[in-house]
Amino acid sequence: MKTKTWLRTSLGALMLGALWLPAAWADFELKDGQGRTILLKDDGTWRYLEAPAASGAASAPAKEQPQAELLLERRMDAPGGCRFELTLVNTLTYEIRSLVPEFAVYRANDVAYSAQTASFGPVRPGDRSRRALQFIGIACTDIARLQVQGGDRCEMGDLNKFSDAKGQCLARVRVVPSELLRFEKGR
Repeated sequence: MKTKTWLRTSLGALMLGALWLPAAWADFELKDGQGRTILLKDDGTWRYLEAPAASGAASAPAKEQPQAELLLERRMDAPGGCRFELTLVNTLTYEIRSLVPEFAVYRANDVAYSAQTASFGPVRPGDRSRRALQFIGIACTDIARLQVQGGDRCEMGDLNKFSDAKGQCLARVRVVPSELLRFEKGR
């Protein structure tokens, strides 16, 4: 009789433990310091959860961020090299106080020949800023593309020279394709 009672008690405790175990290892959600919801999974992984859509309403597509425009206006042979004229058009709602991207010229074999920086700013909303670059030692016909890169220490909107936001300055600038030659952002 004592054996049956002990067996029933043990079996009951085992079943209660089996019911509790999955709950102890189930996925659960929590919020981080910025209010984002994180899903902690029972396999040790985690991920951010998207904000739930309003009931009955379809989620709105992500709104594209506004961008200033960088245009290649002219390319001309100059004594001993090639000269480019560029224009930055501020189509943003805030002033571009400073933007200093690097411009690199590449030959047709995809080898960088030379690079230099150009400073734009201050450029108020709706205004333009023009700059000229001259690459010495290479003819315009030998240049296959002009690439825009860097510029990570800009001062525009919420970004400043102390921001640790690599790539965010140029992310706010759209490089407009040119008919003069391949004009693009670096990867």
